[in-house]
Amino acid sequence: MFKGHIRFTALLLAALLMLAACGGQPAASPGNEYGGGGATEPATAQPSAGDELQVDRSRLSSELRFFNWTDYIDPSILEDFEKEYGVRVIVDLFDANEDMLAKVRAGRSGYDIVTPSDYAVEIMWRDGLIAKLDKSLLPNLKNIDPDLLDKYFDPGNVYSVPYMYGITGIAYNRQFFPNGVDSWAALFDTAEIARYRGQFSMLDDERETPGAALRYLGYSLNETDPEALRRAQELLIAQKPFLAAYNSSDVNRKLASGEYVIAHAWSGSALQARNGLGDEFSGNPDIAFVIPKEGGMIWMDNMVILADSPNAYTAHVFMNFLMRPDIAARNAEYIGYLSPNAEGIKLLPQEIIDLYNEGFAPDDEVIKRLEWAERNEQTAAFTALWTAVKGE
Repeated sequence: MFKGHIRFTALLLAALLMLAACGGQPAASPGNEYGGGGATEPATAQPSAGDELQVDRSRLSSELRFFNWTDYIDPSILEDFEKEYGVRVIVDLFDANEDMLAKVRAGRSGYDIVTPSDYAVEIMWRDGLIAKLDKSLLPNLKNIDPDLLDKYFDPGNVYSVPYMYGITGIAYNRQFFPNGVDSWAALFDTAEIARYRGQFSMLDDERETPGAALRYLGYSLNETDPEALRRAQELLIAQKPFLAAYNSSDVNRKLASGEYVIAHAWSGSALQARNGLGDEFSGNPDIAFVIPKEGGMIWMDNMVILADSPNAYTAHVFMNFLMRPDIAARNAEYIGYLSPNAEGIKLLPQEIIDLYNEGFAPDDEVIKRLEWAERNEQTAAFTALWTAVKGE
């Protein structure tokens, strides 16, 4: 296991127990179902005056450039930030850490804030791509669950603060799978996938998709033994003719519309397919989500400020705004991913808590089957594997 995994079980258990006790509801049973949320309407609570950052408006820029994952922030939050501070937030999108890193490494990207995943944070600070944070400008950092801070990729959170975290598994339409799904075989066994050729996808990601193949074959998703990688590559090449696409951008929409009946998906994307996404598209009540019995991935995305950002002060103000409990709750409810904001979780509506209990968030049993993705010299082999698969 990688160096950050030692605290993983304690981290998730603490987060789950905190969720179970929120909102004054009865605590969850040892089976680890989530307790009720404290709100039935979208959160509107405002922080107390003592929580407010005393913003020097003369230092604010007129615009802020935010490089973020697709469908990963409630647009109304950007509108509220502009109303409150007069700063327009311009959002550009990426669908893979590698794409984001390539653009940032080129220099003069024009972005101020980026949301890299765990391992990518470490790459960025080691390469001098991100700035150290001024925590005096981040008083709302106190709202973040302490068990989600000080992780292996940024000890002491010198460069990053948690944004959202999630798990990767299988989203499926219960109309087509009335008996449910419990194995990666539903995406890799050619006898099964022949039934829905062209109606399913895998994530367009050099670690997620090979990782799923490795778990199906009985390996760790971090296995770099040449024989294991050869078997995973053969499995992915055999699967490829049956795929609709490698897709990390609009799996949510295609599941919701029925174009896909099953997909390799992030938990929040699956929940968006179930609930819809604001005015973007309507949800499908038949969408369910599962971590297969063979296991899946856990990850965390984080907010960082680029080293060449000319608007670092404004970026801090925006990050602090996103860590306000009411804002964090609205954001988590809208995008469907798991919030690291302990105070914000208490404001989530009961319907979201119920979906967590249904499988869109991990319980004790699922936790045992989750791994973080390691990044080291050996895991560079995944780039070659993925290049070979996509070039086939």
